[in-house]
Amino acid sequence: MNYKSLKHLTLSDLRNHIPTKDFFVGIDSDGTIFDSMEIKHKDCFVGSLIRVFELAPITHEIHMVWNYVNIFSQTRGTNRFKALILTFNYLREMDRVKQLQIQLPMLKALEDWVNESKSLSNESLINLIADLPLGEKLIIKTVLEWSEEVNRVVKETVFNLPPMEGALIALNSLIPYADLVVISNTPLDTLHREWSENNIISKVLHIGGQETGTKTEMLMCAAKDKYEDSKILIIGDSPGDLSAAKNINALFYPILPTKEYYSWNVFNAKFCTDFLNGKYVGHNEKNQIDEFESILKLMPNWMT
Repeated sequence: MNYKSLKHLTLSDLRNHIPTKDFFVGIDSDGTIFDSMEIKHKDCFVGSLIRVFELAPITHEIHMVWNYVNIFSQTRGTNRFKALILTFNYLREMDRVKQLQIQLPMLKALEDWVNESKSLSNESLINLIADLPLGEKLIIKTVLEWSEEVNRVVKETVFNLPPMEGALIALNSLIPYADLVVISNTPLDTLHREWSENNIISKVLHIGGQETGTKTEMLMCAAKDKYEDSKILIIGDSPGDLSAAKNINALFYPILPTKEYYSWNVFNAKFCTDFLNGKYVGHNEKNQIDEFESILKLMPNWMT
């Protein structure tokens, strides 16, 4: 099977992955290869959220909460539907939202789906809608409309955005020694468009995205027990990437939020070679993770 042309990668496809190199590197995309977190969230997700849910009176609050949830907190990089639930929960507790008597939709059906579904994608959400009673059906249809609007706006807005130079250097340095796989929460169509238009899709064996499964599931299928733990490295910019790495006993190298270019320069100057030589294990990795965790805020500004 030609995985490079497979636009709808499944967990079964990843289970069938056979190592071609001694090392495995799982790489996130948004915020890791592409410096795209701010443009996607601030210009695409938030605008669509305000329009679709008709929330113009609390535009400021939505910007503040959404950006905290998705960029500046421990939930950075989380699935969009989880982020929507968190955002509405925070908004409900804000004084201005209460003063304006803004009625935010209750997302109990979405919460249940997030907790139970194996695929947090638009396609899976469509299947959920068919089984819901009318009231919940209308709410989840609005959620789906928002998600589809986000995809449309991202396609229209985020183009001609090149990968970070340091990321390209790292990919080229790792290719001779490691099987490279994209492990992302971004929709597969978006991933393939962004990697294809920048002519870097040939640098990876597989592209796993939102429809494929969770990051842990993808890594379990693609890498666990196929490579030595010390030869598996996950590179990403979110706590979810760190958790997925540790769930399979892999190593983790963080791309620090707001310090992305610095992070890649440090990796290329030192830690790429250290990883390939078995020297990234231990205090080297711990120091990088400690710095990463210190950057992300534990408490939102409006609650401090």
